[in-house]
This record gives sequence, structure tokens and C-alpha cells, in this order.
Amino acid sequence: MQTDGRMSKYWLPWLVGMPAETTTAICSMIFGGVLEKFPKLKVCFAHGGGSFPFTIGRIEHGFQVRPDLCAVDNKTSPRKYLGSFYTDSLVHDPHALKLLVDVIGEDKILASNALEFLGLNRKQFE
Repeated sequence: MQTDGRMSKYWLPWLVGMPAETTTAICSMIFGGVLEKFPKLKVCFAHGGGSFPFTIGRIEHGFQVRPDLCAVDNKTSPRKYLGSFYTDSLVHDPHALKLLVDVIGEDKILASNALEFLGLNRKQFE
């Protein structure tokens, strides 16, 4: 995750960098054919799947119009994989959580908490 240059201010690595990294991981597994080759593989992505659930339309569009760049290692549409992996629920917004449920599927979202994100220690609440 980039932490220098324009990302060095405003806590940007954590606010936008981590969701981008998570989205990159999901796209790499899809475009690279990992989920196709290992259909029983159980994977959970943090940060509510990053920006993936919110940009699946853009990702699908890129796959359709630029197969020479996106469909090189896997000819299967990215949408086919919706519901085939898990995400956590840590999105910090009820509207984002609703979209996450609608896109990924209620049964593919694992409960999460924001204690670490908020700088709190779980032991404070035990």
C-alpha cells in the first residue's frame, strides 16, 4: 500500500488505500482465474470488499470492452463470481452495507467490528 507522495496526508492510505488494495486483490483473483481454477476455495476479503461491490459495473464493463486486457487469463465474467467469496461487514455506513448485501449476498458477509479502526482495544469492553 502506498504511503508516500500524495498518499502521505490525511490518513489516505487507510481511508482509500486499503479499499483499493482489497479491490485489486479481488480483481486479480478473478482475472487471474484463481476462483475459476479453485471453485471450492473459501476466501474472505476485508473492508467490505473494498470498492469492488461499488465498482462491479465498471469492472464488468472493462471486461466486456477490453477483453484483450482483462480477459487474458480468464474468459468468465466477473459477475459470475458475485456470491462465491466472503467479505467482512466493516463499511462504516448503513447505505454501503445495504449495497454490499445486495451485491455480494447476505450469506457471504461476515460480521466485523470497528474497534481497531477506532483505535480502541477489545479488552476495554470485556
